[in-house]
Amino acid sequence: MNLKGMTVRELLQLPILKDASLISGEEGLDRVVRYIDIMEVPDIKGWLREGELILTTGYSMRNDPGLVLELMEELRRADAAALAIKPERFMGGIPAEMVELSNRYRIPVIQIPPGIPYIDITHTVMEQILNTQAALLRRSEEVNKTLTGLVLHNKGIQVVADSVAELVQAPIWVIHKNGRVIVSSPADAGDPPAGRTKSWDVSVDKQFAGRLIIGKEQLDELEQVCIEHARLVFSLELMRRKIAYDTEQRLQGSFFEELLMGLPLSRQDAENKGRQLGLQPDWCWEVCIVEGEPHLFEEHASLPAALGELTESESAARKVKSHLFRQGDRLVLLLASPAPSTKQPGAGKTAGWADVLAPLLDSHSQIRTGFGGKAPLWEVYRSYVKAKKAMTIGGRLDKERRTFSYDEIEMFDLLLESSAYVGFDAFTEKKIGKLSKYDRDNGTDLVPTFYAYLAAGGSLIEAANKLYIHRNSVKYRLDRIKDIADIDMEDTSKRLMYYLCTSFYLLKNLE
Repeated sequence: MNLKGMTVRELLQLPILKDASLISGEEGLDRVVRYIDIMEVPDIKGWLREGELILTTGYSMRNDPGLVLELMEELRRADAAALAIKPERFMGGIPAEMVELSNRYRIPVIQIPPGIPYIDITHTVMEQILNTQAALLRRSEEVNKTLTGLVLHNKGIQVVADSVAELVQAPIWVIHKNGRVIVSSPADAGDPPAGRTKSWDVSVDKQFAGRLIIGKEQLDELEQVCIEHARLVFSLELMRRKIAYDTEQRLQGSFFEELLMGLPLSRQDAENKGRQLGLQPDWCWEVCIVEGEPHLFEEHASLPAALGELTESESAARKVKSHLFRQGDRLVLLLASPAPSTKQPGAGKTAGWADVLAPLLDSHSQIRTGFGGKAPLWEVYRSYVKAKKAMTIGGRLDKERRTFSYDEIEMFDLLLESSAYVGFDAFTEKKIGKLSKYDRDNGTDLVPTFYAYLAAGGSLIEAANKLYIHRNSVKYRLDRIKDIADIDMEDTSKRLMYYLCTSFYLLKNLE
């Protein structure tokens, strides 16, 4: 049985119509008959349906040849299946205009012998249509039972995909809304081709989650039924994944907060909870904090998505699992690296996380990033604190840079902490007090200029680029510094002292 329905060609093979004749419209014999009706009124506009077989004697058209043309036009607009007519009594024959339009529109016109009652035709045709629909319904139930059973028994999304591909006899893909292939069948099918496919949206919680793509352009009715069941099953699978992911994220979020806040958590507890959430204690961990305007970190913003993809791909290359989560108006990344003892002999040195992420982070001018250095899982809060210090201290010393690591500012952090015990404020005042007072009184930037010059290793050009001024302006300011504070720029033994003093002053006094 043809599950896509009874065609006009098959209709003419029924015993009840063995004496019927095809008059015209032979190219439309494969049209599918879904309904059958009798028409003996002149106005049928709006009553016809797609796939409908119309029976008539032509009574309503007997005195108006124009109605013949109108009837054929209505059949075309409705995409009807065919017209079966008994012309002898009222029409005397089938008009040439009807034959011409029948051939043009590919709508078969069938002449029925006058002795066949309508009821015999309608009963036989409807019986065939209902049998076809019943077979389709039974097959649909079998497909639904098979696919739903795979989900209920947790066979996995790959098994579901393979079953759907077998049902539709074509490769399939389920694509995430971000364009990533979630599953395909065959599993090594790669990306879907650009053409010769059909696709349907897959939703989760009434929201677009991805697309189901079939590697063929035409589907019969049973295959379309399979696709509808497949969409539902894939929605359930994606929902299951979403629930598992959300649950894991909540558990991870709570555990991360415990770790980053430095709450009293024993090493054993940290290791046990970490293993349950896929955080291996023997990996090295590093915290990265990204701060900026709140809109940059919204759910559908580009930065979190790009950062997540890059972190995921790099973690896969390192055979570890890193994590990204929001913490107020910032992103926090818990970045993993293999333990040194697990590296393969002869393997090259792995780039640091800062080197991997910096190109992406530096391309966003509205954010500032700090890397805290490596720490064991149970002491990862130390890396978190250092990441915050890297942003704060680094940002004060260089307002143009966007990414800082704690290694770069560790000396300045120690300088600030030690100042509470060694009286560094008084020492700084003694060495550059005249300069700082001159800046305060005159609104100048001599101390920042002196720091930039020292940080650039005595290069006028680098200092000028850092300060966005001409090198002659830097030279002029240095001459003023010499005059005001009586500083010998040529004494290299004192440059470190002035570098520390100017750094300390900027850290303590500039916001």
